Amino acid sequence: MKALAVVRPLLALDESPAKRERGWEEYRLAELALAAIDFVTLRIGARTAVRQEAVVEQVAESAALQVPGRAGTEYREVARWLVERMINTERHDRCFRHEIGSVTSDGFVVREFPFQILKDVPDEAGQAALTVTDAAITVLVHAIDVDIASEQIAAEAKLAALLKRARIGEAWQAARTAHVQSIRYAKELLDRMEEMKRNVRAIDWEADLEGPLKEAQEHVEERSRAETQLKAQVAQLLAVTEEEDKRQRLESLDALIEDCLQRHLMLIDMLLRVVPEFRRQQDRQIFVPPVIHARVHLRSQLLEPALELSIDDSERPLEAFVRGVLGPVRPRVMYLPDYFEALTRMPEQAEVELVAVGAPEDWEDTSDPPRFDDAQHAWVDRLLSAVPGEGVRLSRLLERARQWGEGRGPGDDTDHLLAMETAHRFRHVPVAELARGEEAVVVVDDGTELDDTVFGGSDFLLLPATGEPVSDNVDATPDIQPPHSSEFAPLTTSDDLEPSA
Repeated sequence: MKALAVVRPLLALDESPAKRERGWEEYRLAELALAAIDFVTLRIGARTAVRQEAVVEQVAESAALQVPGRAGTEYREVARWLVERMINTERHDRCFRHEIGSVTSDGFVVREFPFQILKDVPDEAGQAALTVTDAAITVLVHAIDVDIASEQIAAEAKLAALLKRARIGEAWQAARTAHVQSIRYAKELLDRMEEMKRNVRAIDWEADLEGPLKEAQEHVEERSRAETQLKAQVAQLLAVTEEEDKRQRLESLDALIEDCLQRHLMLIDMLLRVVPEFRRQQDRQIFVPPVIHARVHLRSQLLEPALELSIDDSERPLEAFVRGVLGPVRPRVMYLPDYFEALTRMPEQAEVELVAVGAPEDWEDTSDPPRFDDAQHAWVDRLLSAVPGEGVRLSRLLERARQWGEGRGPGDDTDHLLAMETAHRFRHVPVAELARGEEAVVVVDDGTELDDTVFGGSDFLLLPATGEPVSDNVDATPDIQPPHSSEFAPLTTSDDLEPSA
């Protein structure tokens, strides 16, 4: 029933309405389908496929032999339609299905038998290609679920007998059958390795691999020895044959036997890789602990709890969630020479339009305006030069800086200028001015804290000071007198702190 089910899609091609509607009544589509299967089977390897367009061209040539005198476009149209029907592109899973009944311990059971004939796969370049299935090979060798090794032994024994009787045509057909059985043997072994990669637990070493591997090794040895003897017999026949037609057929048979030998070498390579592959898949699938994935319910475990928190409190759990989802991110570290080279690299452009550089006077003045104007600098200089002899606090000067002049007020930043100037005088004591005997203002931090709405820190004490001139040939430090010393000369009085109109 399986054999009949596989043949049914091929016979249905000649009964298709498309054959009558398109005027293809003279074509024998089932036989063209067998030619397509034969072409693909004899040209694939264990891991290779045949381009779909190559199959279409081969079927078109067979169609031209059946119905000569038609246009080449019609032959290719028939071939392309036929190949697509054999791939079964009308179904999304590309499978044919047939129900088959069998008698079991539970009684008569009907099961669905899915199968494919030509299977579309990507080739090494990623383009559409075709390979055969076990069902397609079954159509060629007229058997299903048989011992492949026994079939090939029988085919080669038949080939040897035909060669002894010099029946070259029938011998070539027997060699082709043995060739197809060799392909099927390699495909069965490859399918077992692919199944091992998917689930090594489904493979029983003793039942599925140990015995079949031993049988496969014996099969390869015996078949290689038998094919070597057959090749020698063909060479002997070539030496005594003078007819050109028989010589061509013998040369074709010799090439076919040589291809069988090459395929057995490929089988030997696969057999050597089965045991290491089985152990590697065990290490990968069984002895490696499974990955545990913690599932998070976004609404109940993240969104709703986060909505109950404030923005500041929800920031840390949300960052942790995003970090866990995205994974670690490698920081980008730029090496300084590479950074400089990237900045100075010229862009790669086919054509670069040169722009003339203007004269210096052509450039616009883009300098930023000063933050403080001259009037603010003059007022701050006056406040600092009017420090009384007993000194004045920075907080008092800030109040004066915010209350001066018509149209001026707290928003004109004069207090910022005063604060920066005071901080500068605190960091840089005017030693040079005092050494020359000039008058200067000294800023002292006596630990008093500044109580201000804008600035913080220390409430500096600003004191006037005068130094003694230092002789050029005497190394001495300026004499800075305390503010209450009799030798202290104040610069001005406290009344001068009042802003003028």
